[in-house]
Amino acid sequence: MKYQILNNGLKIPIIGFGTARLQGRECFKTLSNALECGYRLIDSAQMYKNHKDIAKALKESKIPRDELFIESKISQNLNYLQTKDQILRILEELDLEYLDLLLIHEPYKNSLYMYDAMQEAFENKLIKSLGVSNFNENFLLEFMQKVVIKPVLNQCETHLLYQQKSLHKALQKHDILLQSWSPFIANKNEIFNHPILLDMAKKYLKTPAQIILNFLYKRDILLIPKSSNLQKMKQNLQIFDFELENKDLQKLIDLDQNKSFFGWYE
Repeated sequence: MKYQILNNGLKIPIIGFGTARLQGRECFKTLSNALECGYRLIDSAQMYKNHKDIAKALKESKIPRDELFIESKISQNLNYLQTKDQILRILEELDLEYLDLLLIHEPYKNSLYMYDAMQEAFENKLIKSLGVSNFNENFLLEFMQKVVIKPVLNQCETHLLYQQKSLHKALQKHDILLQSWSPFIANKNEIFNHPILLDMAKKYLKTPAQIILNFLYKRDILLIPKSSNLQKMKQNLQIFDFELENKDLQKLIDLDQNKSFFGWYE
């Protein structure tokens, strides 16, 4: 596994495993397979309602805690006290003494009050890193002027058709990483069948998914792919052993449509 260094000095796996829409036995089995394949960053959220299933998979994996990077998100507009309670509830559900990263799931009206509670939890060593999710550039820059602890990353919809070029540039300026959710666009527009990707897959002897992940990785974007297929899980980790030629990189850059496919930024 390769790592990036967060602005607080901690390291984070470049590739994590997403658990959206996974619950119950399916979540436990899928995550157990992912951990066995080598995934060490696990991404969840309050709204996914799967913390207890994740906890069971983590416990049965017997992987040492310091080898794992567990992140979750608060998915409601809460006040300061409610956020404090929610942090404790997330830790209890995950059966953890601390989170490696906690995010605000979207730019809520109470985001600053929520972040105040998160900063307090950080000081109390309940959270090692603080971040945000789905924050656009303007909201994030205004938000940063009013908080003490700089977010370590912004987790956003980022993929070939929505490359977040302006936001990414702004984040890099402030030493904040961009983490991609849904790097495959949930296969909307049948992205894996795009002729450019199919040609590159033949050229580099890689899958279209591996081409996409390599492209984003080379642009210093963290990745959270998701798959329930064991072979694809393994393939999604095998993206560090090839280099896309500059002309191919440009072809992929040119695919950007600069629009959301999920409506988070409308």
